[in-house]
Amino acid sequence: MSVLAIRPVAAADASVCGRIFFDAFESLATRHGFPIEPGSPEFTDFQVHSMLATDGIVGLVAVRDDQIVGSAFADERGAIVGIGPVTVDPAVQDVGIGRSLVQALLDRERERAAAGVRLVQTAYHYRSLSLYAKLGFVIREPLSVFQGSVPHPNTSGRTVRPATLADVDACDAVCRQVHGHDRSAELATWTGLGTARVVEKDGHITGYATGFGYGWHAIGESNDDIIALLESADAFGGLGILVPSRNTTLMAWCLESGLQLVQQSTLMTIGLYNEPQGAWLPSILY
Repeated sequence: MSVLAIRPVAAADASVCGRIFFDAFESLATRHGFPIEPGSPEFTDFQVHSMLATDGIVGLVAVRDDQIVGSAFADERGAIVGIGPVTVDPAVQDVGIGRSLVQALLDRERERAAAGVRLVQTAYHYRSLSLYAKLGFVIREPLSVFQGSVPHPNTSGRTVRPATLADVDACDAVCRQVHGHDRSAELATWTGLGTARVVEKDGHITGYATGFGYGWHAIGESNDDIIALLESADAFGGLGILVPSRNTTLMAWCLESGLQLVQQSTLMTIGLYNEPQGAWLPSILY
């Protein structure tokens, strides 16, 4: 068998990585009878190009016989690093390529002395769950993916408005209260792009959402803050929102609001992890 090489991703690799990204998830979802998480080849192509254009996001590609056969990305914009997506061409899966890519990223983060590394794994994909466990990841939270029409009752007594860059410090404080660290760079990026919102009670920021769907996260001092944010959404992007399954209040709200449970995922971590002291919704990274 030819030698596998791992190297940094280059801008010229984007289209190939985008195609493999979609093909890998399409093959997996079709095999198990679940929705395709990325949605379309056009989306994965856009996503890879966007990641490559974002400062603080790095990627690696696996190359065999001068052909790219997989890629893996890491968001290094905060103290906690989020890994994903990790994708391998379906024609050469299950021969250790994914493991090599993830191990190379973990080696990089250890050299950087990252406080922690996290990812969200698709629960029905038992092989990836086994791989990540072998590599030292710990299961922290089962996640439920919900999709459907957004309810708009706004009965919480809270106000939701678009976030501004002037809100970032207050939002960071809420994130540190809940998680013990902030996601300031991510928040600032999404605020600049116009997707982030803050929730206020009695004139004080009590939570925020960088957006609503797979690619965004939300933090709140309480479940009511998260619910107010969700009720302000125009729609839930992608496959839906990721809800911590142990949060029975948020789970009940989703089900009673008529949202559909689409699939299960798993939050896994290496290194620093604090049990959340508040309400939260992860992104597909963590």
